[in-house]
Amino acid sequence: MLSLCEARGLEGCGIRVLSLLAVGMFLLGLAGCGGPALNPDMQNTFLDSHDLVVMTDKMAAAIAADPVIAQITEHGPMTIVLTALKNKTDQIIPRHEGDIFLHRVRALLTAHESLRREFVFVLNKATYERLAAREQTGSEYLGPNANRRQPGYALQATFYSDNKVSPEYRSAYYLCTFFLTDIHTGQIIWEGSYETKKAVHSGFLD
Repeated sequence: MLSLCEARGLEGCGIRVLSLLAVGMFLLGLAGCGGPALNPDMQNTFLDSHDLVVMTDKMAAAIAADPVIAQITEHGPMTIVLTALKNKTDQIIPRHEGDIFLHRVRALLTAHESLRREFVFVLNKATYERLAAREQTGSEYLGPNANRRQPGYALQATFYSDNKVSPEYRSAYYLCTFFLTDIHTGQIIWEGSYETKKAVHSGFLD
């Protein structure tokens, strides 16, 4: 697998922004497929640690290699804030577990000095204020609000799923989208996706 630094030499994949219509077409297309191949080693149809690693590796490499983002970072680092995962699947993903998907992308994009010159991540306002209150030091300890580095971009993620149940098997199809949004204009400047399908015999219980 290419490192993020190596990915900089590749052309961006040019992923287009997914509209709600595209998502609907994706799910309808899946619904028309035949029975899925069953994985005998799989105990449930949930997203797991393998999906976490594969999708976040893919997203971080795509961001680092994107030509539009490269043009932006030529003039200085992108200051990015993370948002909470939007989970529209049938799988219950607690907030702290959903955070892992976005924070792993952040960790990969700051793993090397060359990347840290291009991507800077900051706390969201609510987390910053909670930290100040917990330390009971006031805003001067962490720096006055006027001097805080303000984010220019937000890294967001939304997960979708389509679940099917039959007497023989139960299946789940996932579409996991990540996107970077310009906070000032609302424009999505980059979007990537990870798709996977899982199926188990109906005898297994999630």
